[in-house]
Amino acid sequence: MPTEAASPFTDLQQQIDTLRQKHGIPGASIAVIDGGTIAWARGFGVADLASGRPVTADTLFQAQSITKTLTALASVKLLASRGIALDEPVNRYLKDWTIPENSYTARVPVSFRMLLNHTAALSNPYPDGCCGPKETLPSLPQVLRGLPPANNEPLTVERIPGSRFDYCNGCYAVLQTALESISNQSFKALMQELVLTPSGMRSSTFNNRFFLNDNSAIAIPYDIDDQPHPRAPMRHPILSTGLMWSTASDLARFNLAFIKALNSSHILIEQPLAQQLSIPSSTESRSLGFFIGDRNADAQAQGGYLFHSGSGNGYLSLSIIGLDGDKGAVILINKAPNPWTTTNIPQFEFIKDSLRLINSGAEWTR
Repeated sequence: MPTEAASPFTDLQQQIDTLRQKHGIPGASIAVIDGGTIAWARGFGVADLASGRPVTADTLFQAQSITKTLTALASVKLLASRGIALDEPVNRYLKDWTIPENSYTARVPVSFRMLLNHTAALSNPYPDGCCGPKETLPSLPQVLRGLPPANNEPLTVERIPGSRFDYCNGCYAVLQTALESISNQSFKALMQELVLTPSGMRSSTFNNRFFLNDNSAIAIPYDIDDQPHPRAPMRHPILSTGLMWSTASDLARFNLAFIKALNSSHILIEQPLAQQLSIPSSTESRSLGFFIGDRNADAQAQGGYLFHSGSGNGYLSLSIIGLDGDKGAVILINKAPNPWTTTNIPQFEFIKDSLRLINSGAEWTR
């Protein structure tokens, strides 16, 4: 069997690569699910513009906010194992720091469900200017309290919890410290035990140091001027919101494991818990762990697909799978304009256009 480097592009893959060049994307990693299995996975373009090192199926990218889906699963799984209800106040279980009380929390305490479905009304603890590869990292409690060397404001509740959906990095930062408090384990160890190992995600990691001396395993993150992003790859004590390193194939394996759990059984998670993660929660198109939508990853009530995107720090990502597990895709690229952007940017159009090509049905396998 020819190696990936020697294997010629199929017609579909060539169309995707033409799109990549048109959009000025240095590199991409894509895995396609068809018939409930990974039909193909390969890299496109380069991981490093300076050396010309190519992206392969094994090249690591920061998954960005796709990480939240895995954090949500670990949260639901751990809480169930300890007999903790989703609607219990989070502060009962926090040790080193608690959500500051104010007039809003006096009326409605923040619950685990609110954290998971982005309705907890928490401020964003990520500051601009932190934390590049060579910068001193604050601890997670220092970030939550807004203490040096963190340079962000303290995390606070900004309105009545549960009142509305508002995409919330702060919510998932609190989930990380809650999981550590409840389990007495590090977040990295917990995610390995609860998610990565049972999903078969052998290449994925929450290690945020491995690339400091040797970055040959990763796709270098680029800004819109095709220069390495000045503060990326990002290192931060908040891992739960977006700092998992992964491959498109590993994320596809997670999707397949989750859908098997949802529709029958899988060691990743029990079926009733998988169902909790996949049904509407804060909005008609937002569950505890996913967005709900159509096959093109557009949010849609009663859609037949679960998906999550991610953006920032020189990386953009999208992961999607049908509720029946038949079709899906993961697309990762190494170019984004700034750390805290939305996906409403030209670079993300490559991802959406590639997904439309994959969905065209002209070709799914090698």
